[in-house]
Amino acid sequence: MDKLIPAFIIIGIIILGFIMKRIELSDIIKRVEFTNSYRHKFIELINGFMSRNCFNQQLYYELTSDVKSMQYELGSDGIFAYVTDNLRGFSTSNYQLLVNFLPELRNAINERDNGIIMNRINQSAQDCDDMFIRHLGTLKEAEKSIRKNLVNPFSCFSDGIKFIVSLPILLLHWFGFISDETTRRAKHNWIIKLLNIIVTLVGFIGGLMSIVMGWNEFWQIICSIF
Repeated sequence: MDKLIPAFIIIGIIILGFIMKRIELSDIIKRVEFTNSYRHKFIELINGFMSRNCFNQQLYYELTSDVKSMQYELGSDGIFAYVTDNLRGFSTSNYQLLVNFLPELRNAINERDNGIIMNRINQSAQDCDDMFIRHLGTLKEAEKSIRKNLVNPFSCFSDGIKFIVSLPILLLHWFGFISDETTRRAKHNWIIKLLNIIVTLVGFIGGLMSIVMGWNEFWQIICSIF
């Protein structure tokens, strides 16, 4: 009976990891839908502005309302490491293209006769679209990786351990003490990743040893070590 306890623990962690993978997969699918929807609205707004000389205020309002969420969703795919703007005379790092482009587009309504401004708008719009496509590629790769490892017990075990290790951070997030961005950064911190690897290896090896030796004998060894 004592050999069944660690087996049940390992199976439980694998099931937990499988559930977390399903949740993550569902989240990625929603993120793909959100990005695609935002991109289609963005293209419709730009096409109307560039080809029909009309500015859809309703679309602009919808895009601006969700721009912070979209910029956050894009992450590093939506940020230029360094930008030099000769027209406006400034240089900056970590430039958020989408957040800055939308008000610039609105301000260009009365400058359609200015060739320099229109070329700038056209180039920035293309850069934004490239940014959306690049991010969709990132999400598709993540979705493909999750689907590939969905029935991999070793990968599920690792994800189960990752959830357990990250549980304190998740609890702080659920209770509103830290933001979504802080939570995501903390989960991707190299210390947390290293801890996940160590706990996964130790937990899996320890689980196998306890199954082979029996829970009582294994626990006695652990107690004697400490």
